[in-house]
Amino acid sequence: MTVKVLFIGGYGRSGSTLLDRVMGSHDGFFSAGEIRHLFREGLVENRRCGCGLPFSECPFWSEVVATAFGRLGASDVAEIMAVKTHVDRFFRIPQIVTGKGGARFRADLDAYVDILARLYAAIARVSGARVIVDSTKDVSHGYLLARVPGVDVRQVHLVRDARAVAWSWQRKRYNPGSGGYMDRYPVIRTAAEWSVINALTRALRSRRPYRLVRYESFVVDPAATVAKVLELMDEPGPPALQGRAVDLGPSHTVAGNPMRFERGRIEVRADAGWRSAMPAPSRWVVTALSWPSLVRYGFL
Repeated sequence: MTVKVLFIGGYGRSGSTLLDRVMGSHDGFFSAGEIRHLFREGLVENRRCGCGLPFSECPFWSEVVATAFGRLGASDVAEIMAVKTHVDRFFRIPQIVTGKGGARFRADLDAYVDILARLYAAIARVSGARVIVDSTKDVSHGYLLARVPGVDVRQVHLVRDARAVAWSWQRKRYNPGSGGYMDRYPVIRTAAEWSVINALTRALRSRRPYRLVRYESFVVDPAATVAKVLELMDEPGPPALQGRAVDLGPSHTVAGNPMRFERGRIEVRADAGWRSAMPAPSRWVVTALSWPSLVRYGFL
């Protein structure tokens, strides 16, 4: 069985959880959240699923884990984490692409690819969905998915203005999934990583069907964006939107932005608070450091 996966790639705080939930509301789509983090945040830290329950108590994920791996003990989880930590790293991308490296790396790469193949097959089987939406974003995970057999990966590259992203990373936000506050990054780090990560994500377009989506276009006309994504996935329409509104039921998102816990009718709208709230010096720094990419993606 071939598992169809909509992989949302890009940099953090770009609206990927919102797009994930909107796409997950479409018939035949399953909103899984950031699957890359299932192992640590789910199996190790037992954070809350989007349904509100701790990961180990969620019936959906309990069935997925049992289907994919059988009964996992502490040593099994530790082994999975060791393999993942060795392979799924930003600086390993050249080795992931080529499959080259030392004997241990090649063995761990094969083992982790097998783990992912079993996991995605189990998610598809338990959910009964035609399309799994994975909003992981992390570029190393995107390159790993290209190696997973039995997975038909199609990528939405979601890009948001670097200045909006940098401002979002500055804000203090509570994460119900962890029971603590989300990480905060300095603007210099965000600007540098935003450019590099988006360049590497864009490079993935040669390895799978690809669609560039700007967050700013998505929130202005969400139905048009969803229609383009459905076309990318070869899935029937129309979009599950009523104007700018969408009805969100309980989700089983394994990780992501706190909005993954929201239910009921929401309106897709722009978050442009950075334009008035972001200090001018911070805006100038981000603009200067990310200038070429801001131009490339049409933000300047």
